[in-house]
Amino acid sequence: MKHFGLILFFALMLSACQKEVKIRINLPEKPQQDKAIKVQINNLNHSTIDKIIISVDGQQLQEIPYKDQFEITLNQNFKLGQHQLKFDFNQAGKTLKSIEKTIELYAGIAPKVLSYKLIHTYPHDIDAFTQGLEFYKDTLYEGTGLHGSSSLRKTDYKTGKIYKKIDLDRRYFGEGISVLNHKVYQLTWQSGIGFIYNTNLEKTGEFKYHQSKEGWGLCNDGQVLYKSDGTEKIWQLDPKTLAEKDFINVYTNRHKIIRINELEWVDGKIYTNIWQKNALAIINPKTGAVEGIINLADLHQKVTQHPQLDVLNGIAYDKKTGHLFVTGKKWDKMFEIQIMP
Repeated sequence: MKHFGLILFFALMLSACQKEVKIRINLPEKPQQDKAIKVQINNLNHSTIDKIIISVDGQQLQEIPYKDQFEITLNQNFKLGQHQLKFDFNQAGKTLKSIEKTIELYAGIAPKVLSYKLIHTYPHDIDAFTQGLEFYKDTLYEGTGLHGSSSLRKTDYKTGKIYKKIDLDRRYFGEGISVLNHKVYQLTWQSGIGFIYNTNLEKTGEFKYHQSKEGWGLCNDGQVLYKSDGTEKIWQLDPKTLAEKDFINVYTNRHKIIRINELEWVDGKIYTNIWQKNALAIINPKTGAVEGIINLADLHQKVTQHPQLDVLNGIAYDKKTGHLFVTGKKWDKMFEIQIMP
């Protein structure tokens, strides 16, 4: 009887081992939006499986007969950035094995490298730590930063003359600005608060950040405000409550783009400065894909070189000419440029 018991024990153990499903899943390193993602299944102990159920972020994507190799596609309904894939391996209606994999979805296109033509050079306040720049009725509005030096101002872009300037309390580090529905919105960096003014720079209100922790850049499409927070995210703000209602993640086909700073809406795209980069990125506001890059590094060499000189920052779009006006932090010049195809 002892021998029979040992035989039964080892038989049960062998049966249990035979039922264990061992599967390895291989995915591409940088899968791209709207492109086939190749999935390789290694069924290590040749388990009998009749179908695979694939889910993305908790929602079923598709159900397929078991295969060692197949493809899935994540279209523009899925944001760029991280997603959680789940593979359920089934046999006769029962789930034998579930495996979760985290993927990072990249843009399906490579950005175009664009050039520019320098149209004109204008004077700019060398003491302005430029954070935001935007035209409103031929007047250039500018927001500046640094504790104790942050301001909001209206200027004559041709001469650099300041029509009106208000200073922020020294506890605030001013950031991006935008003008929407005759109101001027200004962000602060880490104070979790933004300010609202009329176009004569009289303060009329405040708003708080919710999901986004910092304020960097700001622009609008005529209806909605878009806000960057120093990460790869650009948030859409509800125009009534200014709460963050949605976001995009900014990616190229190879890289996640972080430290997104000043924003400007240009003909249906978002143009942005990337902090510490003397270049502009052109972003699709629906997908977050970077569609173009403009290298402006040589403009940095055209301004007066001094110890406090900082990077390119500040983009204003002139709808009448289709030209951009760009400057930088503590630059003594502002440049009118035309983007070339």
